[in-house]
Amino acid sequence: MKAKKWLIIITLIVSIVSFIIAFVIGKKSTCIYYDVSMALFGSAALGFIMSITEYYVERRKAMEEFWIQAVNVLKELKKIKHLDLDAPLDLIIEAFGEERSNEWNQMFAMLSEDKEIHHDAKNNLISWYEANIPLPFDENTDTDKELEELYKTKLESYKKSFMYCMDSYQIASSVELGLLDNAYGNLDFIFANRCIRKKAYDSIYDKIRKSVIQFKTEVYHFNLLKDGKGNFPVCATKVSDLDKDYFWSNEETVHGYTNTLIYQNIFDDIDASLEEFRCKIYRTKYEAPKREPISGKMIYFGEDKE
Repeated sequence: MKAKKWLIIITLIVSIVSFIIAFVIGKKSTCIYYDVSMALFGSAALGFIMSITEYYVERRKAMEEFWIQAVNVLKELKKIKHLDLDAPLDLIIEAFGEERSNEWNQMFAMLSEDKEIHHDAKNNLISWYEANIPLPFDENTDTDKELEELYKTKLESYKKSFMYCMDSYQIASSVELGLLDNAYGNLDFIFANRCIRKKAYDSIYDKIRKSVIQFKTEVYHFNLLKDGKGNFPVCATKVSDLDKDYFWSNEETVHGYTNTLIYQNIFDDIDASLEEFRCKIYRTKYEAPKREPISGKMIYFGEDKE
């Protein structure tokens, strides 16, 4: 694209300069420089016209290539997984932190008598289960034992969910941006350069690049965890922060049913910008794409009618 751009500029300059020289010398002059100037003007003008035609063809190809590469990268980034939990995140994180702290306290209990085992976060989470989840217990059930078993099962399930999300971020962080970088670098136009190139940078290219950089930064901690050197509560907190950044939930209550729909807010914005960019390529009317939820769940809070 840059070659076509500079070819237009050079042929235009040669055309103007040669025409001015020929005009100054004059047609009636017998100087050979007049003939040379007119010859240069004719060839440069022809080259300029042909370059303009080729420029618009290459301009469209460059925009199409950028759009294709951005769509391909975004498709891979969208594979990150939403953290779907059935209990408050803060209670779960606190429980993981307490479990890890208790493990360390047990290891160093022989060295110091000040090391105590705490169950505050555990009790808070169990209390939440009792208040919000129907538990099939009766008077013959050993409630404490069942709650202890429920707590362990839930914590193991949460850990798998966090690890599953970490894996998805690790995959997303490995997305190659080389082709997208080249495609963006090729968006170098003579006309409407600021309108097209800057908007493509602000609304598409920069957002994708920053997302990948953010994933790479956080994945460093996930890799340490998998190598046995990391801290799971810290990694779980980082996963929850990423989840808050890249996922957005919307609740709608209809006839006692609460629908919770999950959207990828940042990627949906990039999708809309890509559609607008595509419309510029083919000069069609832009219509904002409908945001599609990636997941959802329904909960009934109404009262049964007799």
